[in-house]
Amino acid sequence: MVGVANQTRVDWVDGAKGIAILLVALAHAVQWTVISGLTPELWSKINLVFIVFRMPLFFLASGLFAASIIARTWPTLWRTRLSLLVWALLLWTLVRFGYFSLLPNPAGFDETNPIDLLLAPVRPSNGLWFLYALALFFVAAKLMRDRVDWRMQIGGAAVLSVLFFARADTGNIAWNGIGRYFLFFLLGCYLREWILAFVNRPSRLGALGLGLGFAAAFLGLAGVILTVDARMPFITGTLVLASLLALGAGLLVARFLLGFRAMSWLSYVGRNTLPIYVLHVLFVSALTSVLLLARGEAWLDRLGPVLPVLVAGGAVAASLLFWRIVRDLPLLRYGFIVPRWFAAPTRFGHAPRLTSAGSAAPADSAERMLPRSE
Repeated sequence: MVGVANQTRVDWVDGAKGIAILLVALAHAVQWTVISGLTPELWSKINLVFIVFRMPLFFLASGLFAASIIARTWPTLWRTRLSLLVWALLLWTLVRFGYFSLLPNPAGFDETNPIDLLLAPVRPSNGLWFLYALALFFVAAKLMRDRVDWRMQIGGAAVLSVLFFARADTGNIAWNGIGRYFLFFLLGCYLREWILAFVNRPSRLGALGLGLGFAAAFLGLAGVILTVDARMPFITGTLVLASLLALGAGLLVARFLLGFRAMSWLSYVGRNTLPIYVLHVLFVSALTSVLLLARGEAWLDRLGPVLPVLVAGGAVAASLLFWRIVRDLPLLRYGFIVPRWFAAPTRFGHAPRLTSAGSAAPADSAERMLPRSE
């Protein structure tokens, strides 16, 4: 197992998480606008290509700071990490249920089934499944710590990833995601030092080889998806390999972009992914409903090819604005703060804020994955 030297904040990790959440928002904007007939169907196939990058990057980034977290006692792990994920999942599942019960979903996705609502703690059926999967990843990693060799953990997770990227299907988005992406969380957890060293001090030859390998895999995957039935099952580990190459290239790109002051906003987005994650779908749905009122207008037809980008950008901006407005207001702030009755108060005397997917302002200063938002 590669050790964890120090838990300092790494700006390019924020940048990588920023890229990931923007791609997640784009994916949902594509779903809503394509199904609503507002943008070309080609976007659906483009969206599918990014399956090798979006969630693998999210889970890898979360795993990069997990090694010392899973070394904590169970009560401390609950207080400093799991309570945030569970609270956000339960609360925002209720919010989405109420929202879509009042405002019809223009994409036709049904989130108003009371049975699904009751089963959400064990079988999430909406886009919040990432929180559920991440909580289980922390629990599983802690249970296996010092009991199962880390190489065996990664090997077993790799087999699961290949199977679920190919054709294994549980019938549930959360459990399918768990099968696909546990590998990337473990890679971040156990190969942290190697990954940080590679990205911080990449060799030119290594970076060139990685870039060319990713480009070839990405273009090959895109060619398959864009020219054949997008539902074609993949029966090899091609997607897992493409994901690994994509992650390496994506981390290098994030580090490169964060070298420019003009891209500092990307780091800000990455430090605040959780508010975006739980809110953006509501704004995507609302924006799509508003645009449908102008269906048939010439200006809307002209915007059709770029509409997913505009809707995603608007939803991300609206999510951040909403969070900035309500995060310190009575009652509403508990959309982003765990109540003391749910998670025991930290030694600082308050519950940690939700700032980024898989992270919160920690109860101690040993690992400052993200800065406090106080």
